[in-house]
Amino acid sequence: MGLDSVELIMSVEDKFGIRIEDSEAEKIYTVQEFADIVFSKISFNPTNKCLSQIVFFKIRKALSTLISDEKKITPNMKILEFFNLLELKEKWYQFEMLLALRLPRLVALDFNPNLGTHVKVFGIKTIKRDTPVSQGTIKQLVDWIISLNRDVLIDIEKISSKYEVERIICGMIEDKIGVPISEIEVHHSFTNDLGID
Repeated sequence: MGLDSVELIMSVEDKFGIRIEDSEAEKIYTVQEFADIVFSKISFNPTNKCLSQIVFFKIRKALSTLISDEKKITPNMKILEFFNLLELKEKWYQFEMLLALRLPRLVALDFNPNLGTHVKVFGIKTIKRDTPVSQGTIKQLVDWIISLNRDVLIDIEKISSKYEVERIICGMIEDKIGVPISEIEVHHSFTNDLGID
């Protein structure tokens, strides 16, 4: 386990007020396994509220206000279906203001889909470009928004589901390690998929 991993574990321990033993930490390979260990150590209060549904309804309302098209908004729709590429930056900012929640940052591939997925130096692929946010689905956007706004949307003293723990951990990975939220999935391994030592 490298320094990045150790710092992340310590931050999560502080956030949740728990202790993860070294023997447990050595068995954490994926974001999901990390969330499972954390969830097993906290008390939670199951409720009838569904955070992802609440955020989806906020997104739907904001998109309905922002776009003139009266299309039915579903979780599996691509984000780009709602934004004209030429107006993406301006509309994304307006969308964020309507939601009053932080959105994932847009990347070069969002504005120019013709760019290669890798930056080449002397004809050799060297650096992978960030995945375009606008290619994600509304469901993914819900997850990203919850992770980015976890301190506003999730009461750490009243965790109601493992989903909330997953979202908090994904948001902390983005903050502490610098991996864009749009590239963090719970099935990802820390080393191979996220590049965390």
